[in-house]
Parts: sequence; C-alpha cells; structure tokens
Amino acid sequence: MLIIFDLDDTLIDTSGSILPGVLKNALIAIGGAGLSMANFNRSYDELLRLNTFHLSSEEAIREFLEIHRAPAQCLDAALRAVYESPIFDAPIQPVEDAIEVLEELSMRHPLVLVTKGKEKIQREKMKRAGISTQFFTKLHFCTGGDKKKIYQKVSEEMGISPFNALVCGDRISLDLTPAKKIGCKTVQLKWGRGLGNTGFKKDVDYTILYLKELKSLLETFEIIG
Repeated sequence: MLIIFDLDDTLIDTSGSILPGVLKNALIAIGGAGLSMANFNRSYDELLRLNTFHLSSEEAIREFLEIHRAPAQCLDAALRAVYESPIFDAPIQPVEDAIEVLEELSMRHPLVLVTKGKEKIQREKMKRAGISTQFFTKLHFCTGGDKKKIYQKVSEEMGISPFNALVCGDRISLDLTPAKKIGCKTVQLKWGRGLGNTGFKKDVDYTILYLKELKSLLETFEIIG
C-alpha cells in the first residue's frame, strides 16, 4: 500500500518543539515593526493561546494583530519570521516513535512525503529531527494550494490507485479532505493542531493517538485484503 505522510505534527513535533520559539521571534519582529506591547510575556502567552485555535500560525498572527490594531507592516514582519526565515533556537523533536515507524514501514511499503512549506526549511527541520529523506520514495514540497492535485500526481507517478493509498496527517481540511476526495484512506494523528477541530470528521477514516498504531492498522488492511 502507498502511504503518504504529512510532516508537521505528523512526523515532527512542530507544535511542541518548533512553534513556541518561532512565534516568540515573530512577536519580537512585530514589536520591531511598530507594535507597542506593555508586557511582552503576556502578549506571547496570548499569541500562543490563539495559535491553538487556528489551522495555521498565520491565522493566529492575523487575529492577534487585528485585536491589537497593529500597524500594517507588522504582518509582513511576523510572517517572514515564521515562514521565510525561521530561527530554530531549540532542538527539533520527531513525533514519538516516528523514526522507528518510518524505518519499519519503508521496508514493506512505498512512502511519500507531501508537506506544505519551503523546501529548504522543511528539509532543515527533517535533518534536525533525525528523519532521513531515504525513508521516502518521493518528496513533494508545496507552498500553497490544495494537496489534492499533489496526491493525484503522486498516485500517477507511483502507478498506484488512490484506492490503494493511505494518507496520514494531523489537520483534516488541509491533509485529509483532499485525499478523501480522490478515494484514499485517511488517518488522522491526534497531535498538535490535530487535537483541535480542523475539519469534517466524515473525511477521517481512522484516528490514532500514536504513530506506532499505524503499523497494526496496516496489518488489519492486509488481513482484510
């Protein structure tokens, strides 16, 4: 079976080991761009809290800036700090058991990575987390748009029907709904943003709390097949 993975909060603990530092740097950039903050730590806590309720850091930043009526240039400064030139101050951690699961699954299934973000940055995150690109048959980096087209492209490139493919990600609307539309099986990892409401439950075939559960799920498919 073809297995397609998302990266952030699916293989890498982005919410836990990356975003706290990156959002702090974004807030520093916001201050430098003209927003006066009476208490930096309080503003930081507010931004972190907003981030837990949004599908992306950009959405959280936009709401934060709107609440505080920040100067227009603050948005560009913050987005640069998050998406264009993030500084990784802390060690980047893989999701629990991610490396072991990838190593085992890659010996029995073709694995593909489909992740949103700039290729250089995503590769750097993988390197720091100890996730080898050698686990994957193909890697696709997309900076925008619907993942549906990429999933279709992967299916065609691999010569494997979407009906024989499984997509694993944390955010329903961004990772799983596009996969469901073309017939893939979908697995939501309840981690990071996946812990919140990120889309329609009808687009989730299976839910797992730990990545290692994927192995027994695949064994079930083999028995049924």
